[in-house]
Amino acid sequence: MQTYRFSIPTELFYGIGALEKLKTEPLPGEKALVVTGGNSIRKHGILDRVLTILAGRSIRTVLFDRVTPNPVRETVMSGAEIAKAERCDFVIGLGGGSAIDAAKAIAMMTTNPGDIWDYVQVGSGGRKAFPVRGLPLVAIPTTAGTGTEGNPVGVLTKTESGEKVGMVCEFPVKSIVDPELTLGIVPSYTAFQGFDALFHSLEGYLSVRSTPVSDVWAIEGIRNIFSYLPAAVQDGRNLEARTAVSFASMLAGMVICISSCTGAHTIEHSLSGKVPSLPHGEGLILISRAFHAFGARRIPERYALIADAIGVAVPGESDERNAARFLDALEELKIACGVDRLRLSDHGFNEADIPGLIESTLIIGGGALVRDRYPIGRDDLAAMLRASL
Repeated sequence: MQTYRFSIPTELFYGIGALEKLKTEPLPGEKALVVTGGNSIRKHGILDRVLTILAGRSIRTVLFDRVTPNPVRETVMSGAEIAKAERCDFVIGLGGGSAIDAAKAIAMMTTNPGDIWDYVQVGSGGRKAFPVRGLPLVAIPTTAGTGTEGNPVGVLTKTESGEKVGMVCEFPVKSIVDPELTLGIVPSYTAFQGFDALFHSLEGYLSVRSTPVSDVWAIEGIRNIFSYLPAAVQDGRNLEARTAVSFASMLAGMVICISSCTGAHTIEHSLSGKVPSLPHGEGLILISRAFHAFGARRIPERYALIADAIGVAVPGESDERNAARFLDALEELKIACGVDRLRLSDHGFNEADIPGLIESTLIIGGGALVRDRYPIGRDDLAAMLRASL
């Protein structure tokens, strides 16, 4: 029997009202760099609430609010310089996946020499190992999609080359997942983020690195998204739906920690690396039909198992037919969430972009897409991208 080994050392607090734990739980330092971005956490009072709690505990704070969607290396280096100058001894990532991913990298570069890209392991990265541990990180997600609170990976972009890559930093020491913090997310981003969580679990289940443990979490995450994401999109104040989607996102983050994403994420990173305004979850939606139709023809048995888990498989039917039922259910979920008519051309992509996107995908993938259970070649990538225009 194969032996599996995994570790998720983050202390996770999950549930309605979990942010209250910030008042009482031991924190890993006395002065925090609070890393965030965007206006929504200010608009909904989340930033003030967090800063007030910290002040009440005599935790000093330095606010770094320059993180943009699809964070770039320059932002990381700027944040690290401020953390060093202010002598911060821990980092709080507050916001969506971009803020927490940037916080992970800032925590590493506050204590390590050089440039963050020195430690990237693919493309133009320097392929170095971090010589010392980073500052401890506390993650407080205010969205439900990336699951970054439960894994050590941060996704960053190098502006000059358009490379968007995932890199291994360190796990947060604590993460607080409070579904109430997601109530203010607008419908479109609720959908984009929810589909990101769905595809994390789906890809983790389909990956060559899947394990029996990741499979259990992945299936539960997939079920929750199919059952509750439409309700969260249609009524953002539906706390039951928000709670289920937050749970699915948290599970999915742990799924890709002990399994992995597949080629779909690599393709998407090439898209939003070229067009940083493209939300990551939307990019995954754009290519999902073509990518998963390709996969379902090659490993129909895995897709049929997912179809069974969400209740659309027909007993006694072939794997191929039940895999097709999953693809249909995926399209129905898009319709229910209002994201079924999105195309790459909406973001300015055209036929002439395909060769460059293929090259970028292969660079990000380290020369090949190796986490899928079947080969994906250049012609396959071209066909997927063309079908998604």
